[in-house]
Amino acid sequence: MVGGRGLGVAGFFGMKRKKMLYRGFLISVVVACFGFSGCAAYEDVFGDVGEKLAGPSAMVFNAAADRMYLVNSNDRVLYDWRQGNFQVLDVTNPLAPVLVKSARTLSFSGQIYLDEVTSRAIVPNRFSDNDSSVTDLMYSFSTDEAVPEDLLSYTTATMGLNSYAIACCYPARTAWITTSLTELQYVDLDGGLLSPSSVSLVMYLDTGETLSVSEAYHVVLRDNQAILTRDGGGIMFVNLDKRGVAGATPVDYMIADVGLVRGLAYRNDRIYVVGEGDLDGYKRYLLVIDVTALTPLVDNSSTKKLDKDNDGLLVALIEVGNNPQEVLLTDDYAFVTNMDDDTVSVVELATNAVVKTITVGDAPFSLALYKDGAGDDKYVYVGNIESNTISIIDVATLSVAATYQ
Repeated sequence: MVGGRGLGVAGFFGMKRKKMLYRGFLISVVVACFGFSGCAAYEDVFGDVGEKLAGPSAMVFNAAADRMYLVNSNDRVLYDWRQGNFQVLDVTNPLAPVLVKSARTLSFSGQIYLDEVTSRAIVPNRFSDNDSSVTDLMYSFSTDEAVPEDLLSYTTATMGLNSYAIACCYPARTAWITTSLTELQYVDLDGGLLSPSSVSLVMYLDTGETLSVSEAYHVVLRDNQAILTRDGGGIMFVNLDKRGVAGATPVDYMIADVGLVRGLAYRNDRIYVVGEGDLDGYKRYLLVIDVTALTPLVDNSSTKKLDKDNDGLLVALIEVGNNPQEVLLTDDYAFVTNMDDDTVSVVELATNAVVKTITVGDAPFSLALYKDGAGDDKYVYVGNIESNTISIIDVATLSVAATYQ
């Protein structure tokens, strides 16, 4: 059902979700056209997205410029299913953002990498209108406001299917992008994003098993290592120095005993992983995992299969709300969005315990951190993809201080 919550259990941004939504959309159009004479075009059913908030699914700040960049992916198909937008907002007053400019895009855009070297915002996109698609694209938006008419002008490049998450930079000026093609792609940011290369995520486990399908979801970088969550279960550790090395085994480790993993954050040799699964009874959780010992391997011919419990990696399992999605770290807390509860769980990092559950808008998903001029944590922005709003949480009081809509 388009716009509903019953779209699968692998997380709202499961890699095949865009096509499920597309098929659901077509069914809705057919029903609508039977009920009304003269129904001829998709846009007759859903209006243009225009400059509206439409599933705010990614945000990033440029604190020095008092700017926030925002992806409206329209994943719930509340407007024309082909449309999303990318926006720049003035956050001089962070409790009252002001739209500066909006650029129309295809729907289903992913995360944002803000390249301050070239004044560009790099945004993967997962849009495809049929099941035979094997590629998607990447937007490169200008964030240079010196020439106002050029702001948010963009170019595109071809990327792998379901390109979604992006992390930078190792080596210098190299960005890494997840796909559903059992490979991690990378591009040279100074090369116009053309001709992406890839690292295979096929895993020949040291237990004798072969995992020939790995749809990567989130990615973070730990020096020369990429850590990825795997749609359907598992956390992968990829040695980035093995890119382009014939016969190499890029995936050094795979933590196998995790369920439906989603959001991911890294700090000080610990990863914070959002997910849910059958861990001593079905739980929705934030995992804290110590990865100190999981250093990149050099001459391995197989991927080491790990168990977070038996191999002594698990620091904490913290239960959170229903359908947890993303995690963001501040100095003192981890914030987790619980999509089906319309809440955010606040986990104190010192104790690994939930200290507050905050009610926000409908279907919270994305998170971004606003720091003040002194570099202190000030507000956490929460993108609510069903109510099409942004809840602004005051970090000091752990309460909603304002709502942008």
